[in-house]
Amino acid sequence: MNLSNRFLFPVTFLFALVSFVSCSQKELPSDLEIREAVYGKDSGQSVRVLGQKQINLDESPEMETLVLFQSGTSEVLAAFRKEGTSWTFLWKLEYFLQNLGPMFYDAKLNSWVSGSAPGKEKSTFAGDCLRRIVVAELPGDNFNSIFIEVLAEEPPLGFFSVPMGYRKGKKIWDGFQLKEHEELKRSKRVDFEYSAKDKSFRIFPSNPNYSQEFVYNGWEMLANLPMQPVPSFVSLEVTPKFEIGKESQVTLQLKNRGNYVSLTYLSLSFPEAGAVRLAGEIQGVRVYKKGDIVYNVVSNKKIPAEYPLLEVTKEGWANNFRYGIKFFYTPKESVTPKILFRSTYKFYHEIVSIPNQFSIAPFERDQQGFPSYLLGAPTL
Repeated sequence: MNLSNRFLFPVTFLFALVSFVSCSQKELPSDLEIREAVYGKDSGQSVRVLGQKQINLDESPEMETLVLFQSGTSEVLAAFRKEGTSWTFLWKLEYFLQNLGPMFYDAKLNSWVSGSAPGKEKSTFAGDCLRRIVVAELPGDNFNSIFIEVLAEEPPLGFFSVPMGYRKGKKIWDGFQLKEHEELKRSKRVDFEYSAKDKSFRIFPSNPNYSQEFVYNGWEMLANLPMQPVPSFVSLEVTPKFEIGKESQVTLQLKNRGNYVSLTYLSLSFPEAGAVRLAGEIQGVRVYKKGDIVYNVVSNKKIPAEYPLLEVTKEGWANNFRYGIKFFYTPKESVTPKILFRSTYKFYHEIVSIPNQFSIAPFERDQQGFPSYLLGAPTL
């Protein structure tokens, strides 16, 4: 989705779930350091800092600093880390800003209104058009990701807001996919809340007719739908580390963060070839070698496999239960071989895959025509 074709208003940030470390000015980047890091030394753009906070945003134990500022026609949330006496710029979330002054959501009118909300003070860490942010841990993480409410203007909807999620600066949740949602068209706002217990989000939490949970599967946020499993990444272990021409044991741990399903297919593909083998016969697990016959969903016919494929037929997978896949792999081309992962299940007569064409996480199509996540591999 091309954000340059619309006016976007990343919405005022409400840090409700964690307490921030207050910082002295010496612990924060200056306006000059912010401008040069984000736009370059030769940039003449002015920077108006609206707020700064410290919080942990990745696996590193050092705290990161979030800086909210306006520059020209943009409103930006940027992350920095102090390294010695200098600041390292990590990433930014930048949206186009149409200067309309303060705005607030009127629940009685189901619309966004210019001005300030009656009886409420403006947040100390907010811009004219920035409304809300939630920083929260995702499953498997010991650091925070960022979830913001973005206010946009787009005919015929007019002003409306949707959630957006970012993990280490990369988008994992795109609320603009909800633009055609019936309740959004009525209310002009996709409200959301975070469950610390389940580490999930729920949109329209106060409306039982439209309330919907979203869970994180290790790549992106997915709607937790009835009769749908959500195989989610837990860990990937390689022992010893990969070496070209040498065999390593690989263990992939997954958890179903979705609903119970009677039958799920888990597929691992190895586009860089190499050799895959199992430690003896394992019920429900099969390895297809190059030349073996596999099904291609695009051509709707069986084809010879171009590269190895490991397929698991998992029966009776309940919510929050783990499942491990163990095999041996010998890389042929790289010590960081490309491994593709996907899951499929049957919904009545339809074959549903995760990921799919609507996914916002990067994916590649495997030899069977299915979108697949890049699993990657550790080198330790």
